[in-house]
Amino acid sequence: MKYCRKCKYTTLFPEDLTIPRGAVSKPKSILQPDDLRKLFNIDFTEYRGKPAHELFINAYRFEVSTGLRPGEVIGLKWSDIANSTVFLKRSINVYGEETTGKNENAQRIFTLTEISRAVLEAQREYQKQNGIETQWVFSDEYGECAKENRYYKRWIHYCEVNGIQKTTAYEMRHTFVSVVKSLPEGYLKQLVGHSKDMDTYGVYSHEFLGDSKKTAELVEGIFGRILKTG
Repeated sequence: MKYCRKCKYTTLFPEDLTIPRGAVSKPKSILQPDDLRKLFNIDFTEYRGKPAHELFINAYRFEVSTGLRPGEVIGLKWSDIANSTVFLKRSINVYGEETTGKNENAQRIFTLTEISRAVLEAQREYQKQNGIETQWVFSDEYGECAKENRYYKRWIHYCEVNGIQKTTAYEMRHTFVSVVKSLPEGYLKQLVGHSKDMDTYGVYSHEFLGDSKKTAELVEGIFGRILKTG
């Protein structure tokens, strides 16, 4: 734009442009109950016109049942999981770079629900059956860290093949927040990484772990009711 102004092609200064306070924002799409039931019951997609197992099916299920960001799901390692507790330490961005997450609250601890624990067990069994030895929980077929762009594309294709509401991979996180919006605000903020004064490596108090387990129980109850209804 500086070049264009210099050549007298424009007098526009885009630096001065702002979005009006009352501007209508693009509505977020989320998965509806029928979509969630399809997601948790259909393992297959389509490849070259034939049914094929969806490589990242357990990653999709884990994301929507935990509220993690796509990069956090991709960046999860088996060493980050101890019994029923997940220590979220990293995220992988669209460039394949490892970061500490979107903000200072991104690194956090949460307790698995029965649903999310079952998803991890299914993923571990899938890797075992296919001879995939890797440190990454939701790796590609070669055991390497998944590429976020590929993750996005496969998700969109999976939705199209199975008649699921068109959403972005990130909107699975919005789906989670919408599903569990009845949780106490403090629990929800802590769970999705929006809380303040959160020290991932230093918080091991009984009070915190108690809150984390209570949150997991509440989330399990909400998702359980949706997935059992049909």
